[in-house]
Amino acid sequence: MLRRREALSGEPRQSDTKTGAVTTVEEPDDESDEGEAEGNSDEGTGIQNGPGSGYPGGAEEWEEILACPLNIRFTQDKIHPFFYRRGPIVNVLPKIRAVPSSDGEVLDLIPPFAPIHCLQKGEELWSMDNRRLYALQLAAMDLWPRRCRVRCLRRERLPRHKLKTQYRKFNTTSSGRCIDVCTRYQQFDTWSWYERALEIEGYSLSRRLGAMLCIFEAAPVLGALLFRSGITGFESRRPLVVGFLLAFGIDFLRQQVPAFERFLSAFQVQAILDGETMQMTPWWNKEEGEEHGVCSAQLAAIMAVALMLLLPYILGIARDKVRSSLLSCWLGVAFMLTVQLVSVGWRLRRGFASASAAVDPFLHGKDAHETGEDAEGTSQPSQAGEVQQ
Repeated sequence: MLRRREALSGEPRQSDTKTGAVTTVEEPDDESDEGEAEGNSDEGTGIQNGPGSGYPGGAEEWEEILACPLNIRFTQDKIHPFFYRRGPIVNVLPKIRAVPSSDGEVLDLIPPFAPIHCLQKGEELWSMDNRRLYALQLAAMDLWPRRCRVRCLRRERLPRHKLKTQYRKFNTTSSGRCIDVCTRYQQFDTWSWYERALEIEGYSLSRRLGAMLCIFEAAPVLGALLFRSGITGFESRRPLVVGFLLAFGIDFLRQQVPAFERFLSAFQVQAILDGETMQMTPWWNKEEGEEHGVCSAQLAAIMAVALMLLLPYILGIARDKVRSSLLSCWLGVAFMLTVQLVSVGWRLRRGFASASAAVDPFLHGKDAHETGEDAEGTSQPSQAGEVQQ
């Protein structure tokens, strides 16, 4: 009789409604295949943390920080291209606003969703919200080379009672730098902000080297035409021929072997993230008009190539005093560039050594061992605990 009355009146029972609401808020979404906690129902509702956020611990257990989204790593290899109740991830990008910070050096990204949750190990941050991090990295790369930061929540480890449900998310094989955007039967994209940054900086470096080599290829032709006038100062056309062949050979080599430009672009990307680029000349700006500096490694390499191309012309000058003076200046600049390149190589070797010593950052050894003992028939948590110990 009670059910018939409710059906006739159209008023549902209050107890069922409350129970469903509590379940919707308090039940975390732990789908590892579709993209983990970004699918929580608190997305875009203003709920940032606490008992209804779908994450373990209250607000007092998460520390709020400002971090660059490009420095945060993924904890999975695959994510779903759709947000839960928000549609495609790319549709959220126009809603992410970039606001200048108080100092004006960086941009604060303000997304339409709650802050991402991160686990910290040493200086590395690992995101538990991979789809949100993917959207933030896309927005940050749209503003490259401007530096960006975003508000996020961090802690050093997960509570013990949440290790079983959250640990299966930690399955990245690319050190958190690369992620596949795909569904079960379709691949949409493979995203790596680092590869995208290398592509942008490699194109900029190629333009700079191309402009410089174009000048050194055109100058010998002009000098050969003016040689008989006597204003070139050379005894013969040999320096012009050697200079042209050297410039053409370097230009051909850099096009056939792009590893050199990629190597220098990696220094440029790191310098932009650290804010250590130098603005040398206004004609090195980007097309959009933003200031685009150059790192010390790129500057030293470009000047080294320029010195190499200038050497045949210095040695071919007819007057001995002028030739010796210019050669002394050339040797002094070459010595300073050698010191700079040696220091760059030393910093690079230190960076490789620290990178090779890095370990998986997810859990402390004690908790990982406990997880390995509790999980029946699974050996992955215990192996991670052995690494951390």
